[in-house]
Amino acid sequence: MKKLLLSSSFITIVVMGINFLFKIYLSYKIPKDEIGVFYTFMDLISIGIMFFSGYKDSLIRAYDKENFEKVLFWYIYSFWFLFGFILIGEVIYYHILDFKYPLYFLVLLLFFNALMVFISYLNASYKVYKVMLFENFVMAVGLVISFFLFSFFFQNIYSLFFAFLSSYFFRMTYIFFFSPIKWDRVRSSFSEVKEFFTNTLYSGAMYFFSGLFISMSGIVLLKLFDDSTVLAEYQVVVRSIFFSLVAVFVFPLNTFTFPQISKLITNQEYHEIKRIEDQLVKYLVLFFIILLVGSLFTKMVIGWVFPIEYQESYKMLNMLLPLLPFIAYTTFALNIIKAFDRFDLALYVRVVGSVVFFVSIYIFYLLQADATVIVYSLDLSFVSMFLVALFYKKGLLV
Repeated sequence: MKKLLLSSSFITIVVMGINFLFKIYLSYKIPKDEIGVFYTFMDLISIGIMFFSGYKDSLIRAYDKENFEKVLFWYIYSFWFLFGFILIGEVIYYHILDFKYPLYFLVLLLFFNALMVFISYLNASYKVYKVMLFENFVMAVGLVISFFLFSFFFQNIYSLFFAFLSSYFFRMTYIFFFSPIKWDRVRSSFSEVKEFFTNTLYSGAMYFFSGLFISMSGIVLLKLFDDSTVLAEYQVVVRSIFFSLVAVFVFPLNTFTFPQISKLITNQEYHEIKRIEDQLVKYLVLFFIILLVGSLFTKMVIGWVFPIEYQESYKMLNMLLPLLPFIAYTTFALNIIKAFDRFDLALYVRVVGSVVFFVSIYIFYLLQADATVIVYSLDLSFVSMFLVALFYKKGLLV
């Protein structure tokens, strides 16, 4: 598993590097207020996709424990039934937020993103790690190549829209060619797969509340504070760098350690989990020290790579960087909690994080603070989730 995590981290670094360089290029090519609003619009798509996120972990557990053909039947039909409701809700929300883009932007991005996620989750349940490793790489490369090709025919925002659609298509095609996904399914009663749906509901709600405040942060900045300048700095610089680091150091813990921890819990090999935890804590302490030192150079680095109007964003970034090790450990603790089939406890952790974020940002707003306080609310949210996850994990893994 250690080799798999290192490979995943390396590829993720490459992917994030591609995405980061692409955003730097866009910051010079597209006006600051336009690019900030577009990525906030993409957050709206992300919110819709988060409703499907619970299927991944429950499919992995079902593949290890149950008759997967029965689960597959219900997965296919429930997924697309849910998509219909999400599409209706997204269209209503889209009009409330009053984005100026054509409605087909929303419909096509949501559909192809959902289709990509649907196929990717099936591959994850089969644990085809070699395919999982390169999914995001194919998507990132497809995004960049497509944008440059479409730039010959469309304006910048339209080129970006078609580039995202193409990136979803590239990732789906890659999975189809290299993953041995089987479509054999057996119709069964709901009671036979009740645990699958229970886990899906709890896990989906957990991921929804996990990503809700992050995806909503840009919308909050736009609608509550109405500050397009800070919005662009946050979307283009702060989120690009911070969540690239999250993708490198945190996402692999969820993607590749959960299937392994799930097996260890099933086999009651708790000593092995504690050994992994001890090693992880040592790495995270070292990581924390490196981040503190690195924060001394963020202003200089941002000044080198981004236009001058983005330079002050280093202050927001420095308030988030030290939280990365806490986010990583929270993810690890949640994997243990979910492996005990306590998806309900994992949900409570994420609900606490979302509530803390929205309550704190509203308090800051009432105190007439400026828009940069968005990062303080994120900090409070991450710390609260870390503490609650640690408490639940200790209660299960004794």
